[in-house]
Amino acid sequence: MRQTRTIFYLTVLWLLATAANATGNFHRSKAVVASLANDSSVTDFKVAGFRTLPTDVSAFITPVRDLNGDACALVKVVAPHEFAFSSPLGIVKRQDEVGEIWLYLPRLTKLLTLKHPQWGVLRDYRFPRPLESHMVYELKVEVPRPEPMLKRDTVFFTQTVTDTVVVRTGKPKLPLGIHTLLTASFHNRGSSWGVMFSLHKRHGFYVHGQTDFRRIGPTVQTCDKEGFLPGSDIKPYYTGKTRRASYAATAGVTHRLWPWLDVFYGAGYGRSSVAWQLADSEGGGYVLNNGYSCKGIAAEAGLICSVRRFALSASALTITGRQWQIGIGVGIRLGKKKN
Repeated sequence: MRQTRTIFYLTVLWLLATAANATGNFHRSKAVVASLANDSSVTDFKVAGFRTLPTDVSAFITPVRDLNGDACALVKVVAPHEFAFSSPLGIVKRQDEVGEIWLYLPRLTKLLTLKHPQWGVLRDYRFPRPLESHMVYELKVEVPRPEPMLKRDTVFFTQTVTDTVVVRTGKPKLPLGIHTLLTASFHNRGSSWGVMFSLHKRHGFYVHGQTDFRRIGPTVQTCDKEGFLPGSDIKPYYTGKTRRASYAATAGVTHRLWPWLDVFYGAGYGRSSVAWQLADSEGGGYVLNNGYSCKGIAAEAGLICSVRRFALSASALTITGRQWQIGIGVGIRLGKKKN
């Protein structure tokens, strides 16, 4: 009888122990599930770093205040804009900026919950220290990288036989053009006559010489524009006779603008002289008037127009910029017909 009671008591104790163990395992399972739900390890993102930005004055210049009138701390979260946030003390203001999210949190905030619709929830992230008013912080969130997607393509190999004709295009060849013209130039000393010759295709050269076929002869002295001799304040007597002489020679380049029009320009040397005759009482002879005379570099520019075999020219010439001449010319054009 005692053995039966002993067995009965032992059986009851074993059943009670089994039930207590099962209840403990159930509560422990719930605790594990709850801890996994709050554990950041089940999320696909994590906080990569948190630091203070002491040189950033964004929260000091434009402060945002909470319900108590205290200035908030500013946390700049480097994360995509899909993230949502919550805090035990609340979030006063959220502002989405380029590449980051600005969160204005009350002072002494210690915890922040980060949520994403796809990557899960990081609950109650604890700051290293409570947040301070007017301070700016940076919180970097590391998000998962997108997995590369493999796409399959079907490649078809085809063989195409083509005949290629290469046509080389270039500038059309221009025929050689030769111009020979008789020219006449008009200036304040009278007129000059000359000959002009040009040779070119697209580019070429020309030479032009002209003279009035006069000469002043030898001179005994020089005078200024008013007729005063050097070193004298008394103007001598002149007979009123004047000698003039002018010539110029230029050479340069020519360019074809259109089939019927060419431009030319060049430089050379020219001289224009004026001499006054002294009275016999002054010793006679001619005096070179430097005021009206000039010599030195001559510059010329003009156009040549061709009409069939005839050529016409118009030009302007100057000698040292003191004497100006307007010239025209007429002549013939040799060579093949222009294209």
